[in-house]
Amino acid sequence: MLAAGGERDERRVRRSFLARLALLGLAVTGLGLGLVWRWHYLQVERYEHFEELAVDNQFALERVGPIRGLIRDRHGVALAENNTRYLVRVNSDNAARTLERLDELGAYLPLAPKAAAKLEEAARSPVYAGEIVISDYLRLEDLLRFIDVQHLHPEAVLDARLLRSYPHGDFAAHVIGHVGRINAGDVARLRERRRYQQYVGSDFIGKRGVEAMYETRLHGAPGLREVHIDAHGRVLDTLHRLSPTTGADLWLTLDGGLQQKAEELLEGKEGALVALEPYTGEILALASAPRFDVNDFIGGVTQKQWEELNSTERGAPMVHRAIYGQYAPGSTLKPFLALAALDEGWRTPDYIYRSTGVFALTPRHLFHDWKRGGHGEVDMRKSIVRSVNSYYYELAHEVGVDAMHDALARFGFGRPTRVDLDNERGGVLPTEAWKREAVGEPWYPGDTIPIGVGQGYIVATPLQLARAMAVIANGGDLVRPHVVAQVGGIRLRPGPEERGLFDPAHIALVRDALAQVTLPGGTAYSRVGKDSSYPIAGKTGTAQVARLRYDEDGRVDNEDLPYRLRDHAWFVGFAPAYNPRIVVAALVEHGGSGGRAAGPLVRALMDHYLLERRGMRFGPSPYDLRWRPQQLAADN
Repeated sequence: MLAAGGERDERRVRRSFLARLALLGLAVTGLGLGLVWRWHYLQVERYEHFEELAVDNQFALERVGPIRGLIRDRHGVALAENNTRYLVRVNSDNAARTLERLDELGAYLPLAPKAAAKLEEAARSPVYAGEIVISDYLRLEDLLRFIDVQHLHPEAVLDARLLRSYPHGDFAAHVIGHVGRINAGDVARLRERRRYQQYVGSDFIGKRGVEAMYETRLHGAPGLREVHIDAHGRVLDTLHRLSPTTGADLWLTLDGGLQQKAEELLEGKEGALVALEPYTGEILALASAPRFDVNDFIGGVTQKQWEELNSTERGAPMVHRAIYGQYAPGSTLKPFLALAALDEGWRTPDYIYRSTGVFALTPRHLFHDWKRGGHGEVDMRKSIVRSVNSYYYELAHEVGVDAMHDALARFGFGRPTRVDLDNERGGVLPTEAWKREAVGEPWYPGDTIPIGVGQGYIVATPLQLARAMAVIANGGDLVRPHVVAQVGGIRLRPGPEERGLFDPAHIALVRDALAQVTLPGGTAYSRVGKDSSYPIAGKTGTAQVARLRYDEDGRVDNEDLPYRLRDHAWFVGFAPAYNPRIVVAALVEHGGSGGRAAGPLVRALMDHYLLERRGMRFGPSPYDLRWRPQQLAADN
């Protein structure tokens, strides 16, 4: 019985095995048939579709960054160009190996920002990530060091590309500006303006100056290239190429020689020099000191460098004082207030004011003249030539701050000039309402008096002062200052904002007075007008920096003050006085007297432009001396 039971179990196991084997055979047969059907479907029925996809996967379209337009001065000298710069890159397949030896490479090369992070990401990724630039701004010494050791790092490839270059370093740095690497903020702005696709393939974008203001014209349009790639995305060959469109060249209004002279005159100082063509608004020179080398920004500045560039202890080189610096205009405001007073009917040319040396708002609120004992009888001409403070104290007190605001606004004060540069400020031309809003206090009578001599709450930029003086120089037009003369083949000629602002007879009187400022007896004779072969019209000014405790005569010796508390020095003028070719504004921070510190800079710049750059020659002085020099000398 045991034997029979064993045989039955054996047959049962065999049948079960055969059944399972049959099921497995059916499954394998079904799978085989499925694979055959799938193969037939993919290779026969869908052959054309997948053939098209395969072809597409072999080729890719890549954008090619454009070549940036050049920047030249008015004579064609290149101020910003594109030069071959060397970089070092690695294939992402070698990312892990490069990462291990990155410190060693860093001993020879300035490593690019985030190079290590990009290598780490590529090393972890199973997907080919393309090329990674590990050093993108090699100077000559870096290049030579790397060439000596390149055989030790076969994975690191030396490559050459066109990058922005500024051949004159810090020359006109604040005007030209600079480019910088495109960052997240730039990408966001480009997307917002729907221009992002124009920058695929580009690494740099204009950050400051005309590089930023004319970015869309300088940048150009990207090109395309069709490349053959392998399964990992590596470029094997370039099949077709659509060249990018080179950006437009810019021709500036700057006279390179005059700009260089202006920068030399400001060496060792903190301040600004502005030279303007009085009839067109073309800026001939726009210098701010101290300066900085714009080439430093191409490779990127360190945090320490950035802090030094903006440090007030080092003069804050990044500040463009000509258009961003705001200073009390001091006595340079007097000719504009005088012209406005004539035009508004507040004063006549023959109105006489008796200057005793002090203007008393109240017995306790006294405002002093710069000359002890005063200037005697003063008409409008003498008020400008001798810079009589009390004449303008009385005028300001009489007409009030709101009336002065409306009159001085005609010269462009209190608003930006709209020059084609970034970061311009518009100054402050106060009103009673302005003080309530900005300071949170009412306007007091004592606030009005200093405005008459360009002190108190009123501030302006050097460019604003130059434009205002151009109104007198050109006969009454408010010009639009600009630094770009031509974009590509298109000449830019922005017309005046306003024409014929003042009565020509009134302008002639103020012009005559300004011309006599530089004659014997005028406040700028010894430092500006003396021995000049051509007539110069202008006005000195001193801008108070801090409220100080004065002596009993209302004076304090500027030289006795700490440097940062000393007054700023102004001189604004034009020449030749009766046929103007140039307007110049000079501001020397903490320079003290305008005639002593700023006046000589203006004279030197005018001499350089008129006598050397333009080769002009002058005969006898055409001054109309309606007020004899000996009368002026008697006032000293």
